[in-house]
Amino acid sequence: MGDVSGLRTADGTDDAAAQQAELARRAQLVDELSQELDDTNRGLIALHTELEAARRAEARLAAIVASSDDAMISVDPSHLIQTWNPGAQRLFGHTEQHIVGQTIDTLMPDAAFHVFQAVVEQIRSEGHADSYQSRWRRTDGTGLDVAVTVSPMRDAEGVLIGFSTVARDITHQLVAQAELAAARADREVMAERDRIAGDLHDMVIQRVFGAGLALQSITARITRPDAATRIHTVIGELDATIRELRGTIFNLNQPTQKAASLRSQVLDETSTAQNRLGFAPSVEFDGPVDAALPDETAAHLLAVLREALSNVARHAHATAAWVAVHAGDELLLDVTDNGRGLGRPTRSSGLTNLRRRAEKLGGTFEVADRPEGGTRLRWRIPLTTEDAARTR
Repeated sequence: MGDVSGLRTADGTDDAAAQQAELARRAQLVDELSQELDDTNRGLIALHTELEAARRAEARLAAIVASSDDAMISVDPSHLIQTWNPGAQRLFGHTEQHIVGQTIDTLMPDAAFHVFQAVVEQIRSEGHADSYQSRWRRTDGTGLDVAVTVSPMRDAEGVLIGFSTVARDITHQLVAQAELAAARADREVMAERDRIAGDLHDMVIQRVFGAGLALQSITARITRPDAATRIHTVIGELDATIRELRGTIFNLNQPTQKAASLRSQVLDETSTAQNRLGFAPSVEFDGPVDAALPDETAAHLLAVLREALSNVARHAHATAAWVAVHAGDELLLDVTDNGRGLGRPTRSSGLTNLRRRAEKLGGTFEVADRPEGGTRLRWRIPLTTEDAARTR
């Protein structure tokens, strides 16, 4: 501050009042500056607190993304993958370095990608879309059932800059749902069987028994021996019918037996063929073959396997055979032998039937000589999403 002692009036005398006013003005200015500094300091502290809270929130969010078992993926509007969390690598097998920059259809069969595109278009037009179930693809080509949630990502001005995609493995959920549905179906079947058993016992058996008693009551009044013999025969048939009905009722009250898995049925077929072949075929399974496929599909595959092994036994003169069954997006039966090969092509009703079985289920069938000798038969059919879910 400047020196106020030099302030004087026009006549040269000190003006104490003027000095006091200047001091007061300067003191007020200092107070105002001090208040502004205090306000600025409080503002800076508040800003630091907000920034620190945002940093901690961002760190928590990053920890959640990094530790989540779900795949958390962000893509730009052209479907290029921008971020890839460890959960995505665990589910699908791709490393972050390998997958970032690729289009998201790398993870999907064509049908699943078409669904994803439809969901993205719905978000563009309506702003949101419901979660949905789909079947995506791992690095090894096997399918994975997932629940997918796609959300829009926007910048501060509200411009769409990409899509956040979360994919959750629902394999165990689908298995549990299938088991629950099977249990409900079993309960319904058992309830219906109980009803039928009750009707047989309370109505049919009683009527048959009553008819037998009525015939017995009139036997004594019949004088012709041949007629009496015939009536006794009918009574015996009625008694046998009652015994059969009671046996049926007992069987109806027993729990249903579960069908053998496809794996065990394939092993049974190859074991049965061993005597005809003169050796034991090698058997290999790939994928969830043990799960129950639709009865029709399993029956077709077993019939094809039976015919293929029969052909090896009758025509191949082989000393070894290999059977492989693969279950994934398709069901594949591969039967190979080291015999003399097909030789001259001939018309075969057996091979024609195998082809027809494949075509009936929308699949393919091929049989050809192997370069190293022998024959290779490949019979494959596609599996629907529901079929594939049952193989999980």
